[in-house]
Amino acid sequence: MVSHDHTAVEESQAIALAKTGDQQACAALIARYKHMVHTVTFRVLRNGMDAEEATQDTFVKALRQLGTFQGGGKFSTWLYSIAYRTALTALRKRKTDTYSLDCLNPDQAELQRESTFPDQDRKAALEHALATLPPEDAAIVTMYHLEEMSLEEIVTVTGLGASNVKVKLHRSRKRLHEALHRLLKDELWTLSANT
Repeated sequence: MVSHDHTAVEESQAIALAKTGDQQACAALIARYKHMVHTVTFRVLRNGMDAEEATQDTFVKALRQLGTFQGGGKFSTWLYSIAYRTALTALRKRKTDTYSLDCLNPDQAELQRESTFPDQDRKAALEHALATLPPEDAAIVTMYHLEEMSLEEIVTVTGLGASNVKVKLHRSRKRLHEALHRLLKDELWTLSANT
């Protein structure tokens, strides 16, 4: 518990220093949150290059707006809100360019054509199942289950109502269950056919 308090103090000091333009403090905040910001943007955009660009845009926006962070809530929630909205804006822009999501992410389209994961582990199956969800839903599931954010934090990040977040989580869990069942069923069929 002491280390958790120590981490919170370090974060608040880094934020205070970053507000003054301290480059090391800015770099420390980026290093601390880069992975999760990238995860949020990737869940929405489903394309590595687009997610990397949205991650960079998120940190540029966050550092420019750092003075508006008052510390009333968690810094991570404030930052993930910027990441989520940045990714949604990029997704909307991409959709208005009349591209199909499958055309933008050929790796995902290839994954969807494959019915089995003979050499993949559970994580790969989960990633594939998450890819079957709508981008916003995949991001919400990631925030809730993988990053263990509270419903209130997700509401703050997404701007959705609590009941809407709960419905999306419920429906997403159901879709994930169905997708994983199909994947595992296909995998089991392949195993039994090969023996």
